[in-house]
Amino acid sequence: MLTGNLWPAHPHPYKGECLSSWLLRCAHHNGLKAQTFCVRVFGNSRQVWNRDIDRQAPAWLLDKLIQKTATAPERAKQTTLALYEKKLFSERSLSGQLRWVTPLKIYHRKYTGYGMQYCPFCLAEDNEAYFRLAWRLAFYTYCPMHKVLMHDRCFSCGADVAYHRLELGKPAIYKVDSLSECWKCGENLKYTPVKPCNYWHAGTFNKWNTLLAIVNRGMMNSGAFKYGRLDIIHQLCKLIVSRRLAPTLQAYLCGKTRQPFINLVQSRLPFEQRDIAERHYVLGLAWWLRERWPGKLKEAVKLKALVCNELYRDLEDMKSKKYISQYFNL
Repeated sequence: MLTGNLWPAHPHPYKGECLSSWLLRCAHHNGLKAQTFCVRVFGNSRQVWNRDIDRQAPAWLLDKLIQKTATAPERAKQTTLALYEKKLFSERSLSGQLRWVTPLKIYHRKYTGYGMQYCPFCLAEDNEAYFRLAWRLAFYTYCPMHKVLMHDRCFSCGADVAYHRLELGKPAIYKVDSLSECWKCGENLKYTPVKPCNYWHAGTFNKWNTLLAIVNRGMMNSGAFKYGRLDIIHQLCKLIVSRRLAPTLQAYLCGKTRQPFINLVQSRLPFEQRDIAERHYVLGLAWWLRERWPGKLKEAVKLKALVCNELYRDLEDMKSKKYISQYFNL
């Protein structure tokens, strides 16, 4: 059945689709469960679902999909996190925390990190529900098209989004109606109650929307957008959540923006592993502080809400380091 030059059903990836979603659709379109399909295609010796394939994207997996679906290699590569290399992070390491990427935290094929986010309205509007690569990004906390906050778990049972487990351990289930179903309780994620995104400052959300529009276009036609400046946003997020490095920064920003002071999780948890609500709140403050460069930052330093050495310390982008050292005489 799967031995011809092309699989009987050979769907191409949808716009912005991630590799794991595409692979699942290939399995279901060919009438097979995910595990059965992968064993027949890749053999017993190669495990697929015990790794983050959107991130690792092994050549043997990607090459087979390219061959059996007649998809252009460059298009197939765009379903993986390699798309963001040299833009959102310097190098796509295969383990450890990757900058701006929400981790799946895989343990025995189970996800414990709530790394896949989703917009219920996007899933509802799809002719065939699928998951986007951009939904793996920590700054993608709201949908710019529908202006609602994102979700990262089932609204009914709280389970993680793990569509590869939809038929796992369920011998009576041979057909999955939609990837948007919860693997644990069966509820459809497209019915998740939504919360509107509060655009509380036009300048802040204009810049943020620009970034989300770029990732939704697959990083195409980004114009003069300076990805290195995201290093500064990331560092500001780290400082806002830290009572050790910047103990008064959050209170200072809340006073300036009139945003509520929220008790943040006090731990060394990487920013990408914090929940969506907290990331959204912190990112809003960081984008506001980054606006009107470098005036707002200079004022924060002058009023001792921020120590510029801490801002400079962990920057990866050399141009960003140059900007900081130039404006703050480091």
